[in-house]
Amino acid sequence: MKAKFNLFFSIMILWGCHLTSADTVEKIFLHQNWEFKQQGKTDWYPAKVPGCVHSDLIANELIKDPFHRVNEKEIQWIGEKDWEYKSTFKVDQKVLDKDNVTLNFKGLDTYADVYLNDIKILSADNMHREWKKDCKSVLKAGENTLRIHFKSVFKEKMEDYLNAPFKLQAWPNNDQNSEIWLSLYARKAGFHFGWDWGPRLITSGIWRPVYLEVWNDVKLESVQIIQENVSKKSADITSIFEVESTKDNATATLEISSEAFSTVKKQVTLKAGINKIPVSLKMKNPKLWWSNGLGDPNLYTFDYKVTSGNSIDTKSITTGIRSIRVLREKEEDGQSFTVELNGVPVFMKGANYIPLHNFQDQVTEDKYQYYIQQAKVSNMNMIRVWGGGIYEEDIFYDLCDQNGLLVWQDIMFACGMFPRDEEYLANVTEEVKDNVKRLRNHPSIALWNGNNENEISWYGWGWKDKYTEEEQKIYVASLENLFYKVIPEAINSMDETRYYHPTSPNTGYNDISENFGDVHLWDTKGDAPLTIYDEVVGRFMSEYGFQSYPEMESIKKFTDDWERNKTSETMFAHNRARQDQTRDPNFGNQAIERKMGTYYGIPEDFENYVYRTQILHAKATKIAIEAHRRNMPNCMGTLYWQLNDCWPAVSWATIDFYGKWKAPQYMVRDVYENTIAPVIVEKDQLRVYIVTDELKEQKAQLIVRMQTLAGKELMKEKSSITIAANTSQVYFEKKVEELLKGVDKNNVVLDVSVMNGAKELAKNIFHFAPEKDLKLQSGVVKSEIKQAKDKTIITLTASSYTKNVFLSSPGVDGHFSNNYFDILPGETVEVEFTGADKAPKGISIKSFADFTDVVN
Repeated sequence: MKAKFNLFFSIMILWGCHLTSADTVEKIFLHQNWEFKQQGKTDWYPAKVPGCVHSDLIANELIKDPFHRVNEKEIQWIGEKDWEYKSTFKVDQKVLDKDNVTLNFKGLDTYADVYLNDIKILSADNMHREWKKDCKSVLKAGENTLRIHFKSVFKEKMEDYLNAPFKLQAWPNNDQNSEIWLSLYARKAGFHFGWDWGPRLITSGIWRPVYLEVWNDVKLESVQIIQENVSKKSADITSIFEVESTKDNATATLEISSEAFSTVKKQVTLKAGINKIPVSLKMKNPKLWWSNGLGDPNLYTFDYKVTSGNSIDTKSITTGIRSIRVLREKEEDGQSFTVELNGVPVFMKGANYIPLHNFQDQVTEDKYQYYIQQAKVSNMNMIRVWGGGIYEEDIFYDLCDQNGLLVWQDIMFACGMFPRDEEYLANVTEEVKDNVKRLRNHPSIALWNGNNENEISWYGWGWKDKYTEEEQKIYVASLENLFYKVIPEAINSMDETRYYHPTSPNTGYNDISENFGDVHLWDTKGDAPLTIYDEVVGRFMSEYGFQSYPEMESIKKFTDDWERNKTSETMFAHNRARQDQTRDPNFGNQAIERKMGTYYGIPEDFENYVYRTQILHAKATKIAIEAHRRNMPNCMGTLYWQLNDCWPAVSWATIDFYGKWKAPQYMVRDVYENTIAPVIVEKDQLRVYIVTDELKEQKAQLIVRMQTLAGKELMKEKSSITIAANTSQVYFEKKVEELLKGVDKNNVVLDVSVMNGAKELAKNIFHFAPEKDLKLQSGVVKSEIKQAKDKTIITLTASSYTKNVFLSSPGVDGHFSNNYFDILPGETVEVEFTGADKAPKGISIKSFADFTDVVN
């Protein structure tokens, strides 16, 4: 009898558990069984989702690698064709019994008609938006077919182009192979159409996840976290629950839990549809989120739950507690542009960032981690997501949160005019809302920026002069409407907590000046010397840069040996710098050589040429960054162009497509240290500045020494100093005439050290003559190479001053802890080589003086 009772009791418990089990929101991802074909053809091929048509064509060996040699030009037909994708998936009756079943696309590229079981349910026209459609009535129990017809942007937007009231203008590098700038009409990543650092590869495909979302009664659509009154003592946190309910007058419980505070609950009554409900709490003694170099990027996870009857939905959001403002304060000679974090004005040190690959499906989480880590170890605290690419993946912003990198986030407009019709503006509005809503809880997002160079191109590049007075009025009204009304209103509907910057650079309606807003400085493409960086310093330098080739080991990966010269068809194809409508393929080389001739001389040998482009790139970057940092607090930010490449290229990138640090990346790491000691000649005075981002004063000893290149000491001065917190000041100056009296300027080097006991806070090396005029000796570097367990250790010494020592590991990929560095007479430098799958067979060691071919 007892056994029967226990069995009955157990059955009742199981039955009761079944009755009371939570009804949760379910996502069913549809990433399997995909095929694709060209419209009008009969053969179907396997496809990967998320992905793109180019990746699928490569995987099926239907096209060659577009990045190798000149293969890119052979596949321009792909963007001109329509493509079809299809998949079958099974749905059981349990799914159809739910109240709500929606088909969700996180990204469709770009013009797409979606058919479910041969019924058209959706048309998409914006790569940057998410798309969602109720599909319960179209689904069936058992097998279902999902088919997507991707239409060519050329077919889709040609009519808009032809019927436009006047021709829209774009930067000449956009639409590289065409004078018909259809990219301006398409809400699609601009760089797909070609840029001055990237190829023209016009993609199609399901580029982000696709899934069914299934639920009853309630769904927690989103949560917005608003932080106010943030300090070390407390922070007021308001979480706005966005809850969708299928029922009117439904009772629900909202809940927030975290290790940082006691669980908070709120009882509410829901209306049918969307409900936005604030829940407030006070956090005590929060660990604040700090940018890289100033403190830890402390993060908290908040768990959110909504319960109504038997239905539950949850979300977990990881965020950081911080206050952030962009200060635009009027001053006597202009207006400030300062990022303030947790009440502290912070000098921004960073780079502009472009997509890591032309085909987004090729960008792995490991690749994101690598590049964000490189930014961190290079002492950056900000990355700008540029407006000609994409709103980046969630993992990108998660990594920025975790590594203390603030994000300057562009809206996706760059270097071109745009349509003004209501349909286009409505499309942009939804795009902005989607992405701001997705990104707004990331502590790393510092500001929203309306566009890249869309305003300066009109006012400062001579574009407006190409139009009639009436056309100018029409376009200026459109410009003001989009960037000063439509976009900020869309942003504010999702996030009112951040500064909105309408355009970069900020020209202020044709008032083009370095004294307010941010500045893009590109004079070095022309005849301006590198010293222009010392002369033109704005309040925030958000773009500037210089070009270089990737190193020879990288060049070998996308070329054949017979074409490794600067004027081969392949090298021209991978050097897309074109300044004007003539699109002279040699323009990029000429821009480099105008400066190379001044400082280094122009060699005949290609390997030497490649090397000199990199050390020149590093020199230009150093001059610019030191100028910007010396001028703090008048200038409070420097973001060079650009961190990375999207394909193997001659470009402004400091890390090449294969992940190799170029010479400027090593320089960036050094000049972005918290404390640096720039040396400059101003008004016949040699001055040593000390610039620091440290928030506490530092006691130090400043040592300034001058010696011959062979190591004979000519001058050495030591002084005890106190470095004021978060400042730039001159700590040493002397007349150049006095320093060089009786001395050959081509045979001396000056070095600076800032020491705190045995700790080196900063160092710098300066010479009075161009590198090509220095009386350097070749063959003076001695090396010792040891193999450790997981690294190779290279110890170097030099008997005389040695410029730009370049280490390489032919045939073996890896990373040198230092490279392209100078060695002072008698100095010992230790470098580690890591990351290789195998030990290098040999290490090549060359300095500037060791490249000895004929120089022009």
